[in-house]
Amino acid sequence: MKPSTELFSLIKSLTKSEKRFFKLNSALQAGDKNYLKIFDFIEKQNKYDEEDLKDEFKNETFIQHLPSEKNHLYKLILKSLRSYYSEQSVSSILKQEIKNVELLYNKALYRECNKFVKRAKAIAEEYEKFYYHYELINWEKKLLEEAYESGVFDQNLDDLIREESEVIEKLRNLAEYQILYSRINYIFRSGGFTRNEHERKIVNEISDYHLIKGKNTAISTRATTICYYIKGLCSASIRDYEDALINFRKAKTVMDRQPKIRDDIQQRYIYTLSFLLNCYIDVLDFENAESILNELNGLLDNRAFESPDSRVRIFTSTYIGNYSCITGRDLF
Repeated sequence: MKPSTELFSLIKSLTKSEKRFFKLNSALQAGDKNYLKIFDFIEKQNKYDEEDLKDEFKNETFIQHLPSEKNHLYKLILKSLRSYYSEQSVSSILKQEIKNVELLYNKALYRECNKFVKRAKAIAEEYEKFYYHYELINWEKKLLEEAYESGVFDQNLDDLIREESEVIEKLRNLAEYQILYSRINYIFRSGGFTRNEHERKIVNEISDYHLIKGKNTAISTRATTICYYIKGLCSASIRDYEDALINFRKAKTVMDRQPKIRDDIQQRYIYTLSFLLNCYIDVLDFENAESILNELNGLLDNRAFESPDSRVRIFTSTYIGNYSCITGRDLF
């Protein structure tokens, strides 16, 4: 059976910062660290060769149970990555905070629990994490019931119910936009335009959808970015670059005004800049195209955009954009 290359692929996907964090974490652990020997050897390979690995450590006892050692290392790397990004990902922070809320509630430490709920809810509101916001409102209602039983009536349940209804409506609105976003991205996943009648029909259906057609009906920043992004793609699909540019610029402006949300939806931001770049090139506006290229390159200095996936998308967009600008200027 051909050896699995999953561990090799995971190690090769790590950034320098992620590798450094993994090594530092490992240094804090006691006992044998055979997994580090495997990590260091695989890291140096250009192509995974398990026979070379076995030959390198043929005198080591751990090589006799290599599959379990590889599996152990794989899990440790994932654990390290979770820890590395736990203070960066808003979702990870909120998950931890909600776990703290649950622990404190189960210990009947309601005052402390309430502090965690309010702090987490402020984060959920700021980043428009409606699912977590909804869950935290439920915890607030539980705490309110405990307060009422203790004779404390300093918060109104009706206010919480109204807030809950608003969050549910925003969550429903965003979910509907996200479905459209997934459909339109499927059509444009290659970076081109509609390629056949079936895809054109789908784009026409989306552009005529009540949430897209006419006035913007989005009720949150996240939903608004999707709305303008989809409008831009629908216009670009029929070569209406003027309207496409208007909507892509609107989507970019909305995200730039909310940098925390922008960094949390980084893929959408990169896509928006990439389509802006393509539209500027198509209308031979190379000055604005180069401005977008500079903005894309500038994202590489933003830690929120340091994942391999983001960097690959940025590199692809800038490489193609640079080539198109150079050849376009030469032709015109």
